[in-house]
Amino acid sequence: MFYIPSGLIQDMIAHARELAPHECCGILAGTNQTVAENYRITNILATMSEQELSRFEGAKLSDLQRLSPEERADIAFQMDAREMAMAQRAIRAKDHELLGFYHSHTFSPARPSQTDITIAMEFESYRTKLNLPAPLHLIVSLEHPDTPDIRAYRIMDSQATEVSIQPISGS
Repeated sequence: MFYIPSGLIQDMIAHARELAPHECCGILAGTNQTVAENYRITNILATMSEQELSRFEGAKLSDLQRLSPEERADIAFQMDAREMAMAQRAIRAKDHELLGFYHSHTFSPARPSQTDITIAMEFESYRTKLNLPAPLHLIVSLEHPDTPDIRAYRIMDSQATEVSIQPISGS
């Protein structure tokens, strides 16, 4: 079970709506499987060079190369490394831990794409070296804009397993 204040759930939905049709992304922090705050991180995919895009694989890379830089952010995300580092410092300063990452799917369901799983596995490769806890991956789906769907997953060994989210009172 993963606990998230309802105010933070609403903030993630608002973030997704503000950036739609682009994907939003961010970091979730707290303690004991309870989120205390979220950090909105800039999706820099639209500004990435062709060489930087090579981290994506197969069909996703092909799709990204066909699109304009602006359209790329509609179907994928890349978190700004500087903002991530600043968020990590803030998390440590508050004696919180990184609990997870979130991003939106503006036109598809709240389940990890193959690219989401690949990115999670890249993080996994150095997460253990840095002694960080295994993060959850939350997806905010705006596939049905009037009824956003949020789901959380633990991604290990290239497999995504859904984890229950329990909204709690508060911001």
